[in-house]
Formats: sequence, C-alpha cells, structure tokens
Amino acid sequence: MYSKLFQGQGGALGRDHQDQPGNVRRQSGSFAITGAPVIDGRIPQRLEIRQLRKNNAQWNLYLLALNRFQQMDQSDVRSYYQLSGIHGQPFTEWDGVPLVQNMGYCSHTSNLFATWHRPYVAAFEQVLYDIVQEVATSVVNDTNDEYKKAASTFRHPYWDWAAPSSDGGPVLPAPVSGSPYIVLYLPNGSQTVNNPLYQYKFTSSDLSSFPDSPFNVWQETMRYPSTKSAAATSQNPLVSQQISQSQDSYAQRFMNLLEAYPRFVNFSSSAWTPNSPGYDSLESLHNQIHGLVGNGGHMAIIDYAGFDPLFWLHHAQVDRLLAIWQALYPNSYVEASDERIGSAAIAQGARTDVNTPLKPFHNDTNGNFWTSATASNVENFGYSYPEIQGKSISEVKAAVNALYAASSGKTISRRSNVAGHDTPLAPLIAAGLSNEAPVEAVPDPPATGNYTEWLSNIRVAKDALEQTFFVHIFLGDFNPDPKTWTFEPNLVGSHAVLTPYVMKRDPAQTTIVTGQIPLTRALRVDEQKGLVNMKDEEKTKEYLTRNLHWRVTTMDDKDVPRDQVPDLKISVVAANVQAAQADDEFPVWGELKVQQDITNGRPAGLGSEDDV
Repeated sequence: MYSKLFQGQGGALGRDHQDQPGNVRRQSGSFAITGAPVIDGRIPQRLEIRQLRKNNAQWNLYLLALNRFQQMDQSDVRSYYQLSGIHGQPFTEWDGVPLVQNMGYCSHTSNLFATWHRPYVAAFEQVLYDIVQEVATSVVNDTNDEYKKAASTFRHPYWDWAAPSSDGGPVLPAPVSGSPYIVLYLPNGSQTVNNPLYQYKFTSSDLSSFPDSPFNVWQETMRYPSTKSAAATSQNPLVSQQISQSQDSYAQRFMNLLEAYPRFVNFSSSAWTPNSPGYDSLESLHNQIHGLVGNGGHMAIIDYAGFDPLFWLHHAQVDRLLAIWQALYPNSYVEASDERIGSAAIAQGARTDVNTPLKPFHNDTNGNFWTSATASNVENFGYSYPEIQGKSISEVKAAVNALYAASSGKTISRRSNVAGHDTPLAPLIAAGLSNEAPVEAVPDPPATGNYTEWLSNIRVAKDALEQTFFVHIFLGDFNPDPKTWTFEPNLVGSHAVLTPYVMKRDPAQTTIVTGQIPLTRALRVDEQKGLVNMKDEEKTKEYLTRNLHWRVTTMDDKDVPRDQVPDLKISVVAANVQAAQADDEFPVWGELKVQQDITNGRPAGLGSEDDV
C-alpha cells in the first residue's frame, strides 16, 4: 500500500489543496529569495545526490518534502509548477515581473547564463528547505530529534555527471530513473511513496496552458520518450546508457574549461566570438546533458526543461562548476555585452553587465533584484560546496584533480566487452555482467613532459534546424543507423544545441554558438591498440583525417545531411601542453592552433577560407 502521506490530487496533500505547507515562509510584497537559513553560523554544503543518500534522515526528508513540494497549490508563486515555469512555458508573469518578450525568463546564449541560474536554484532550495522543516516536525515520528537536526542543515543536492560513480554503478543515479515508486525507511517503519525524482505529473489545467504538441498531451515529464503520442513512456535505461557512454567527454570538457579558460566571458556563454581562444563553455557543456537526458522529452527543450526533477539536480551541478571556476579565477567575472537573444525580462540586443537585474528574482520584499554582482558568492545564499569551502586555490585544484583526472585523460580506464570494443559500464550492468570487468589503463605522459591536446571544434547557427539537435563526433567507424549513434563505441561525444520548442530561423539575426569535443583521450585509447602514434604529429593528423567523422541528428534520431545545416563548421585544433607536476597543479596550455587540413573539403568541414 502506498503511503497516505502523498495521496493524489484532491487527497490529503493534493496539489490543489489550499492549505499550504505551514513552515513555508510567507511574505508580503515580492517573494524575497534569501536562500536557506544558516543555523549557528556554519554554512552547510550541497552534497552529491549519492552522498546525500547515505544520510538516511536527510534522504528521506528530501524525498518526502519534494513530493509535497510538487503538490503545492499552483496559484502560489513558490509552487513547484510556478518555479519550474519561470524557465519557459507557460510564458506568464512570475512574482509581478512583466514580460518584454514572449518567452521564458531564463538567460541562454548570454553572459548572464551562469549567474542567472544561481538565484533560480536558490529559490527552489529555499522553498524545499522550508518544507523539509515541516516534514521533520509534523510527518516523521522522530523521538530522538535525528530528523530535526538533519533538516536544519539540509541543502539541495547536485548530480555530478562528470565523475564516475563511486559505487561502480551508472552515471545516472538509480533513484532518479529506476521506478516511479520508492521505498523509504523511516523511524516508524518502511513506506512506499511516489518517487518525486522519477517524474513530475501535470494536471489537465497545466496541459491546457501549453501550446506545443506533444507537451500538451504528456501527463508527466518525459525522458527519451518512446513516441510523441499521449501513450509515450520514458526510456530511462537508454538515457542511463547514453549518459554513461559520454561520461568521459563531460570530465574532459570540464577540466579543459578549468585549465584553459581564465576569462569569464569565454567560460560562461556558448555564443561564438570570432577568433576567440576557445570554443567550449559551461553553457555548452550543460547543453550536452540537457540533450542526452531529454532526447525529445522535456529536458531537451528550453521551454519545458524546468519541470523535470532532474533539471534541479543538473543545475545545482552547473552552479557548483561555476563556483569551482570562480574559486580558481577570482579576478574575472561578468563583462558588459549585448544580449544575443534576450529573455522574457531582457530585450534582444540590450546591453547587460554585472549590475543587470537577474529578473524575476527579488532579493527583498520591496521589489529589488539580485544581480550578478550580489549573486557572485554562493554563501550569500546560505550554501557552499565541498571542493571550495575554506580552501585555497591549490587545494581546490587538488580536489578537482582527485575527482576528474582519470576520466579527463590523465589515466585512461576503459571497460572492454568480449569482442574487444570499448563499452560503457551501463550496458555491462544491464546485461548482468560484473562491474569488475577488465580494465585497460593508459598512463598519462610523464609529469615532467609536454604532450598535445587535440580537440574538435563545433560552430553552428543556434536556429539552424529550428529545434534542438545533436552534433556527434566519432573516431573510427560507426553504424549507419542514427538511432545507434549516442551508444556507439567509437563515439567521442555528442554535443547538443539547445533551443526553445520552435526557434524560427532568421539569417539576418542568427546567433552562432560553439562547443568542443576533446579528442585526446580517444586518441590515446587508439594508440594503446597500435592504431596511431601520438608522438608523431603528422601521423596523428593523417589518422584524424581518415577516422574523424561528424554527423547531425534531430531529437527524434533523424539524420540531417551535414551540408544542409546552416553555418555548421567542424574543425580540429591542437595545443602543446605542459603536464602538471603535482596533484595540486593544472597543466599549462599553449596556443590553440587550427589544423585545417584535417577538415578542409569535407561536408561542413572548416576550410582555408573560413573564419576561425
């Protein structure tokens, strides 16, 4: 029997019930986003979701409170529905902030991308914290105050998709994707409840406010939906498999951003700046996860992404990566720039800077807003992260290296199947094989030497296909069926270009966006197999010319001819890198040089006449 604590609509805690969680702080005037309160002067840390799960009291409180959060009256600005809808649909005012464009409030392809999402996640965390307190005092039968103590330091967890799972499991945590129900072990016994991480369920009134099919017929959030009909189901096992398949790519991209992007303007936004030193960004990396999780479902469309519970775990991680970067580069931050697209509260072309209001997020009840300047420090919102709290720059580097060095290519660890092909861990688990499969390791170049980093640059019009799409990078042969491409052993990475539901192409005002897929680790795997000698740069270039391939697909796995994708340009760049000489140091990158011979003359390949 499922817990009566969380009955459906109209039940004891149904979403239309008018009595809201009693401890959610009520305010007059604007909803002031202050973050969760700090008790006794010690700022709590946000934890990785699998680490939070080890704290049984906080884990139970999290799931019980999130269930209640999802059932709040939708007329409340603090409800799950309204907070999720800030990001996109239903394109209505939130907390009295008027719309200047018919779109969501979120900032994308913007210098404000990273900072705008910080008070957004903090607002969600603040409401959830208040509900956690109520659950701890009124729902859980806790005789020794364990739950009340756990509640006082609760912070929203993050999902670290860049690090291999510490327990050898898939990168996508099982509680997020395993079942629509979950068993909780409480002081008064076990209870089975709706799993609020698995999906968010809409009401009929929700769907009537959505103009776009199939989002106006899906009764719950979808991940990699099986069809576009109302009968669609989420294909979480496939999501898990393709997330694990590309995990190395996330780690490499993040490490490269930390090592080689010391300016915020290059680090934050996916917008292309001609002849800029790098093509990757935190936004582009974040897009890759949105695309692979959603794959035609809610997370893959800007307008609907905020409703998936995984969105909040993902964006807590994005905020964490921003905080780590800030700890390493404290003297670089938001610079003045023009909005390429704008948002519901910022007109296209408007000049924005560090003092631009991050609308619609108020920092008090008098109508004042957070800005990038006031949101620069995570502790202003009452939280921190394990890798940065109280740490020096050297200590932050050591913490980051410990988490990501192996996956980013300093040590290569690949699990092999019986046919000798590289394969991610998730299919092994699905096939019932041991997660102690044979491991092949390729050491990094000597710590005192130099090596070459090879990368594939992707440049394309954001509105090229008028919808979200993938650019897949392969090193070696691959199956011609596009449905297999995100699972292919020779896939190096799938870059996602994230858009609203429809983004009408306008060549006169198109925005060019960029991303980057690192090649070095894949080359080292092939070097181990005797296929290439990376010490010979010319031979490596010849190998890439023969074996580097790229393809484009829409979210429904349809192949789009490369030469029919507006402004698509694929190039290869290389840099000489001085290896780190200690665990608390990063490699030192030399100048990135374009290797035009590798892509020249190929469909959508960068040629000698093209801008870099």
